[in-house]
Amino acid sequence: MGSLWTEVGLLKDDRNLTPDAYTARSVIARFVADRSVSSRTEVVTFTGLARSTVDKHLQALIDSGLVEGAGVGRKDPRGRPAQFFQISARRGVLLVADVSVGRCRVALTTLTKSVVARSEFAIDVAAGPREVLSALCARLSDLLQENDLTERNALAVSVGLPGPVDSHRGFAVRPPLMPGWDGFDVCGYLAAHFRCDVLVDNDVNLAALGEARALKGACLPLLMINIGTGVGGGFVSESGLLLHGADGAATDIGHTQVRSKEDILCRCGARGCLEAVASVGAMARRLSELAGRDVSIAELFDGLQRGDAMTVSVVREAAILVGHVVADLVNFCNPARIVIGGSITHCTDDILAQIRSVVYQRSQPLATRNLSIVRGGLGNEAGLIGGMIYAIEQVLSPRGIQYHTRGSELELRPLGLRE
Repeated sequence: MGSLWTEVGLLKDDRNLTPDAYTARSVIARFVADRSVSSRTEVVTFTGLARSTVDKHLQALIDSGLVEGAGVGRKDPRGRPAQFFQISARRGVLLVADVSVGRCRVALTTLTKSVVARSEFAIDVAAGPREVLSALCARLSDLLQENDLTERNALAVSVGLPGPVDSHRGFAVRPPLMPGWDGFDVCGYLAAHFRCDVLVDNDVNLAALGEARALKGACLPLLMINIGTGVGGGFVSESGLLLHGADGAATDIGHTQVRSKEDILCRCGARGCLEAVASVGAMARRLSELAGRDVSIAELFDGLQRGDAMTVSVVREAAILVGHVVADLVNFCNPARIVIGGSITHCTDDILAQIRSVVYQRSQPLATRNLSIVRGGLGNEAGLIGGMIYAIEQVLSPRGIQYHTRGSELELRPLGLRE
């Protein structure tokens, strides 16, 4: 397999290109990637560029190994055979990681969204960034080696973390579930190992992106709410882009204060946070109080599946609290679809039912007229899929195109920056 991977250097005619040229190449590459297979005529029509300009940029993308020919079809109106193009699966691989509190999922994928290899292993995120990231690098390196690849074949790394992330700068900011991670340069650590662009974002943001792209542009804007060890949110706009806000804190709903629960201390140090009363850990603690004994999360799930009345009551109460926060978001950003994620949603319909009830009662009629509230369709795969999409878009961004066509001349400055 290793012989299939292309190494390219500087294209001589690229030395004096303007930024607009790389933007044009990015538009062409993304169009080809979105369509799977595209003809030269379709590219000209979509971009509005002159055919000679498209020919030049397509040739540069082909020379860089990012795009390849996909054969010919019927003749066009001028009598020429229609030439087709596709993104190359042989150019390199994307390294994708979805880090949760207790486990890490990793995958190698191609620019064509094919999975080359994947793995899952236990971690303790509280052990700190160096230990966790060292294990992550080792597992990704093993996957590369097992597939006759090296770090030189890595096009980009995408990592989802279970906490607030400054995605411009590539690190977590005071993450309640991740002691020792505050301000640690995750982007720099991984870039030093793999020598390519590194993208770091919140795990629910990437899961939201995965769910949205699986719908192929339908049902946008999309709001995702994930109920797990924490409670998080992610929002994808009607144009298909993640909403980050100024510093990456958009839709971080876990530490929104619930007015009726101001006395409950959250691990972030504040009181009355949604996460402190509606995460699966909070549900287990509430059930423990009512049962007069310690109840684990596994027992909580088991009780739900058995239909235990006390367990169902606790979960419904938590879902109502989530529903109140979501209703406010619906009035504010008017999503077309709300996706409720988290393993607990697959144990019971009560969470979905209660959230729906509260949202439809408390939100404005116009905001709910066409609103659908559904369970996540990708399950635990959403984060990996979203991370893969995020990485592909970085490689095919103007900055990514510039580096991958001029890499031998440019000083590599790995990014946490979104483009």
